[in-house]
Amino acid sequence: MVMQVISERSGLLSPITLSLALLFTSDSIADTTFINYGSVQPLASHQSFTGLTNTPNAQVVQTGDFSFYYGQGVPYRQGIGDLDNWVGSFGLFPGLEVGGRVVTKTYDCNIYTESGCGIRDLSASAKYQLPFIYDYTGFNLAIGAQDIGGAANNFQTTYIVADKAFEFIPMRISAGYGQSKIASGIMDGPFGGVEIQPLSFLQLTGEYDATEFNSSIKAMTPEGLLPYDIQVSANYQIYTTREDTDHDIWGVNVTAPVMGYQDSLPYRSNDDKKTSPQDLIGAELSTADSASLTRLTAVLEKEGFVNIQVGKRGETIIVALENRRYNRNQMDGAGVALGLITANTGQALKDSLDIQTPETTVNLVMLSNGIPMMSISTEAQCYREFLTTGIQCKQLSFSTTALNHALDNTAWQHHKINSGVGRAQVIVSPATRYSLATEYGVLDYSLALATNAYVPLWKGFAVDVRYLLPIDNSDDYEEGRIWGNNQFDNEIDRAVVHQAFRLPFNMMTQFSAGYVYGGYLGGANETTWVSPEGYHSVSFQASQFTYKDDTDEYGNVMKDRSTLLGTYSLSIPQFNWQLDLTAGEFWQGDRGVRATTNHWLGDVKVYASYLNSEDEQFVTAGVSFPLTFWRDMKPGYVQLRGTDEFNLSVQTRIGETHNQLNTGLGASLDFQHNLTRQYYNRDRFTPSYFASNSMRLRNAYLRYLEER
Repeated sequence: MVMQVISERSGLLSPITLSLALLFTSDSIADTTFINYGSVQPLASHQSFTGLTNTPNAQVVQTGDFSFYYGQGVPYRQGIGDLDNWVGSFGLFPGLEVGGRVVTKTYDCNIYTESGCGIRDLSASAKYQLPFIYDYTGFNLAIGAQDIGGAANNFQTTYIVADKAFEFIPMRISAGYGQSKIASGIMDGPFGGVEIQPLSFLQLTGEYDATEFNSSIKAMTPEGLLPYDIQVSANYQIYTTREDTDHDIWGVNVTAPVMGYQDSLPYRSNDDKKTSPQDLIGAELSTADSASLTRLTAVLEKEGFVNIQVGKRGETIIVALENRRYNRNQMDGAGVALGLITANTGQALKDSLDIQTPETTVNLVMLSNGIPMMSISTEAQCYREFLTTGIQCKQLSFSTTALNHALDNTAWQHHKINSGVGRAQVIVSPATRYSLATEYGVLDYSLALATNAYVPLWKGFAVDVRYLLPIDNSDDYEEGRIWGNNQFDNEIDRAVVHQAFRLPFNMMTQFSAGYVYGGYLGGANETTWVSPEGYHSVSFQASQFTYKDDTDEYGNVMKDRSTLLGTYSLSIPQFNWQLDLTAGEFWQGDRGVRATTNHWLGDVKVYASYLNSEDEQFVTAGVSFPLTFWRDMKPGYVQLRGTDEFNLSVQTRIGETHNQLNTGLGASLDFQHNLTRQYYNRDRFTPSYFASNSMRLRNAYLRYLEER
């Protein structure tokens, strides 16, 4: 009955009628391979959740995917506002999608001083598909909310929704109930809809959004058409019974796996036309027994590993080396090194080292700036079978304890081949200062090119210098404007020396001294303890800095800066999750506490934090990720590469009726080369992380074989 009304009012076939016609009245269409019965892909709605037009279904963004949506037309006030809609969403873990959203009328209009700017809103959303429901009932159930928190909630909506897909027809029906503050009543009450996907690239929807009926047509690229599992889709509202809307409502969405997420999943070749991974591995492993000690060191040196040492301890082959080429994740470097070692470890090598045991036990020690950070032990034949079949090797273990003692008791045959001393890394990355979706504009920014030279001179010691070259500013970062004092200057903003030591009881400490933040002189110490398996860590940071002059270039009186912070971290790599609790005195002199939940998706970290400092409360959401190639330039005496971590975040004030900007509360002293990044692989150089992601070791070696 509903579909009949829609068809009559529009004067056109409704999408549901059209879909049924495609499915049942055309044998030629029904027989084509385009139809995939029971498969209706979850796509973006015109709001901030996965769904139909204005309503959600119970589907979510797939775990490990990032979805970016741009559209025009948003439910607002008494109808559909002529607004732009920007949404970024992550499939954070199975069943959960989280997103951030910007809705705006204008982009560079000062709401305080100019008329006609319209709304500009920044908000968060989340949807959770409840587990186990489908197993017992045959339908999915999800709960969700959009426009969470903040002082002004223009689009605040909470809802519960169920859906069911059918095996004999590519159709999904959904129904739910919502409570909404949207003035028109959209999603405020019962709602429901139907999605039909008659072709692999076409989807049609019809819905009741609690006030009116809407229909949309959606087109998408078929799965597997684009590289790297990217999918592009577009949607267009073709009909609505809403009478106060005369502009087009449409959107475009791009979905792709986040960087590194698939690296711990079963390996898939990047090019089906190339030799299969099994053939590549078979060719590499076929000469293992005849490989010599010289060949082993040569292949490691050729791949760019530095500080290579080979020897034995008892009846175990010991190889120590440092990875400076696979900078997204040290685990990739370890995987390539282990593959090369086991492919070149056999009877000839055992004979040269006078090893008599029938089994060949290998111990790889990963170094960072000459300091041992991780020991990986395995039996060579077991590991070769793991590389060939993908079946886990039971004789594979990881450790971070007593590493200095283990190296000191090794009889080295080759010592520090391809020494890393004096080999400079030139790290190039963007530097940004920005404000997102404020009353001054959608995006105000200052952009610079950061060139960071990092030169290790001896074990644990390095010189760290960064130069900033301004590239561009938005108008509100120009001199005399609201953020004019925060624009980048053409300067060396950091010149620091670091000395790190590995201490007993799984502790590390680093002393730093020099020039930071373009004008402060002083020193800092960071000390960290990590539990043997890596589930727990405690760290302390203490620093004291004095500005070079009494005032800065703008005439502001400059106070001394110091930090005294303690942090406890709980890491559960089996769930790709970490909790950080920090308390103490922050960089601006404010005192408080901060709690941060970190969710790892491959090499991308999505995080949210709560800060209570000086009786003010803030919530921050952000994402950090590498901006460099999977396999960087081979380290020479100068190595050019990108950064291992680039950070983007937004912050909002909570617990107040206003949302004035934070002026720096909760800031800390954050070196490019602190213990976490330089030595602990962004908190992932732990036995528990390596054990939970051991498939990535194999995948790294397979990818190396394909790309070398």
